[in-house]
Amino acid sequence: MGRKVNELCDASGSVLARAFSSENMRWIEWPGLGVFAFSGGSHEVCVWQERNASQEAVADTFSRIIKPIILQALGWQALHAGAAAGPAGVLAFCGRSGSGKSTLAFAMHRAGWRQFADDALVLWLDQNRVSAVALPFAPRLRPPSRAQFARAGRSPLPAQSVDAPLRAVFLLEQNARLANVRVSLIPKARAFSELLTHAHCFDVEDRAHNRRLVNDYLELVTRIPVFLLEYRPDFRQLPRLIHAVIEAVPGIDADAVFSSELRPTVLLA
Repeated sequence: MGRKVNELCDASGSVLARAFSSENMRWIEWPGLGVFAFSGGSHEVCVWQERNASQEAVADTFSRIIKPIILQALGWQALHAGAAAGPAGVLAFCGRSGSGKSTLAFAMHRAGWRQFADDALVLWLDQNRVSAVALPFAPRLRPPSRAQFARAGRSPLPAQSVDAPLRAVFLLEQNARLANVRVSLIPKARAFSELLTHAHCFDVEDRAHNRRLVNDYLELVTRIPVFLLEYRPDFRQLPRLIHAVIEAVPGIDADAVFSSELRPTVLLA
C-alpha cells in the first residue's frame, strides 16, 4: 500500500480523486473512472478503467487534468490556466473558475493568436527560458461564450504542435463596476503567492518535491512578468481586453492590431 499524498478537488472543494505514492509507483484513483499509475523513471501511464466508465470520459479527464499533474510529478510544472500563442510566444491566463480564462484564450485569435491551452498549461524551466509545453486539448467554453463565438462565426483553432517561450501571465479578475479594462504589473512577491494558488502539485507531502515547485515558481516570477487584468464581464469588452493584454507585453505592437480608440486604461506599477 502507498501513502496518500494529495486530494484533487473541484472548484467547490469536493474531492474528485486521490493521489498515492509508494517506493516504486505513483497513482491517482478517480472513482467512477479508474486508476492511473506511473513510475518516476518512465513516461508510460497504465490505466485500469472502471467497468462502467466510458472511454471518452477517461480520455478527456486524463488529457485535461491527470496528465498535467503526472508531468508535474515528473519534473515539469503545471499551471491551472488557459493560454494563447503568437509570434512573440505564449500568454497565460489564470483565475478562479468562471473568470474567463478559456474565453479570453479562445478570443485571442481576433488578434492573430491561437489558443494554446484551455485549462492546464505545462511549463518547463531551464537556464535559458521558461517554455510552455504544448499538450493536445479541446476548447471547453461555457454556454454563453459558445453562443457568442457561434454568432460571430468563429470556430476553434487547433492546438499548437510545438513548445514556445512563455512571455507573460495574467491573473483575471472580474469587476462589474469598472468602465475600462485595467492592467497592473504585480510585484514579484505577490505574484509568487498568487501563482502558487493556481499550481498543480502531485505530492504535497514530499519536501523535495515541494522545494522544486517553490524554486521553479520563484524563478518563474523573476523571469516572467505577472499582471493583474481587471475587467467588466461583458462580451463587448473583448476587443479592449485583447488590446490591453497585447499592449502590456513588452515588444508587441498593440496599435498594429487594433485602432487607438480601443486603447484601455493601462497601469504599470
